[in-house]
Amino acid sequence: MKICFITSIFGDICDTPAPSFFRNPDHDYFLFTDIDASRFNTDWQIVNIKDHPRIKELDSVPNAAVRKSRYPKFMSWELLESLGKTYDFVGYCDGHMAPVFQNWSEITDKIQAYDFGFLQSIHHNKDVLKGGILKETQEIVKHRKDSKERVEKTIQFFQQYDSSVRLDYPQYFENNRFMYDFQDEKFRQITSEFWDIYTKEDITYRDQPLWNYLLLKNNLKPLVHTTKTLFQELGRYGVHSY
Repeated sequence: MKICFITSIFGDICDTPAPSFFRNPDHDYFLFTDIDASRFNTDWQIVNIKDHPRIKELDSVPNAAVRKSRYPKFMSWELLESLGKTYDFVGYCDGHMAPVFQNWSEITDKIQAYDFGFLQSIHHNKDVLKGGILKETQEIVKHRKDSKERVEKTIQFFQQYDSSVRLDYPQYFENNRFMYDFQDEKFRQITSEFWDIYTKEDITYRDQPLWNYLLLKNNLKPLVHTTKTLFQELGRYGVHSY
């Protein structure tokens, strides 16, 4: 069984040092970035993709560094294949986290047996979990994660793209760590749809509203698991107030 773990850091690492951790020699651990490897002190294998076509095309967009980091995050299957690599499962975590050293077969067996080969956690904030997309977009504006204007455009786009999706539906998932079946066609389809919208539409650079919207639109529900038991926090990454 081939497993790859990935993370991504783009633009600046002053406040986001990638951690050190115990690696399993049977797995691969890639940190995708546009930053020179000499600036890192980590157990991740640094892979600089600043000249990758999917990254170069985002050079002039707003919040370019954040948006670039979402390519390895959501489209890792495409990125890895473009580098000549294939796996059975891929795990993602934010840059201040790292995979726990463990036997992963119990988790991967569950993912493989599930109808949608994708695992993640429900949102930690009960109000967001209850209020869904609308509640988190309110929190984004409240905590100045993005502008009110950009968030309003996002809501308008959602309503126009598929008006049947309830934006207040009481369901919400976190995107800071997850795992998926590399060959799962449903995951490939929804992430392709995500990337097409995320890079072409005038919506928020925050990825959770769009991701949760597409889960509802496509009637897909991830395999729910407490991912904190799979990926440990070893540093601090930004300010999470909600």
